[in-house]
Amino acid sequence: MYINPFETIKSFEKEFTKTDSEIAEFIIHNASDVISYSMADISKKAGVSDAALIRFAKRVGYNGFSALRNDIARYTFSRNAEISELNESGEDTPLRSITRKYAQYIEAIADSTDMETITRIAELYLRSRRVKIVGGNRTFHSVRQLRYRLNKMGFDAEAVEDQTVFSDISHYLGEDDLVILFTTKNNLRYDATVEVLHENKCHIVVFTMIQNLPYKNLCDEVVVLPRISKSDISFLDDQAIYFVFIEVLLDVIASMSREKK
Repeated sequence: MYINPFETIKSFEKEFTKTDSEIAEFIIHNASDVISYSMADISKKAGVSDAALIRFAKRVGYNGFSALRNDIARYTFSRNAEISELNESGEDTPLRSITRKYAQYIEAIADSTDMETITRIAELYLRSRRVKIVGGNRTFHSVRQLRYRLNKMGFDAEAVEDQTVFSDISHYLGEDDLVILFTTKNNLRYDATVEVLHENKCHIVVFTMIQNLPYKNLCDEVVVLPRISKSDISFLDDQAIYFVFIEVLLDVIASMSREKK
């Protein structure tokens, strides 16, 4: 049984500086990011320096940040194994518990949106002159998947990951164009660019996993999908949910395209 690193962190609360408290809150509420990303990415997301992360780790009893992150990863996986053993039948395994959890969240996609919304998005895509699909970090996997699947079907779109490039292209996109944005978190770096797109009357569609999107009212359509990484089984990947939703959207696009021929 692994020691709970989150309880260890909490036990040092009285010794924390303001920065330490901010780091502790980030780590406790974003464990999957701490496990998945580099220290440079984590420090950027948490709004602190690499040195502050290292000092924090040493303050709570670790030799460095890598040691703390490794403990979080080991504890997370051990908790997943424990959860999988708590089934009433006593016969649950990670194979069953994790696939069952994904099945539950995939089914919940149908509760998150409706065919009318998906049809409107497909119509926007088919009548747009230029299509840019945008995302960053892990959501760029979904961006590339949508672009790849569209290309395989004979449709065109450009995948954009770089924030500067996205900002630049926003100035020449207009009312005949479409931007499809993937964002799992409330990432404020898109705010200004979305405002420019809106002013230029470019169509904007967002696939996200947050309810309080600050620029929601500037978009044509916003689809909020269920976020499996926040389920009771930690460290599950949200991109699988996006991938399934992409297949639904592609099916509608293909069907509507055939009808127009």
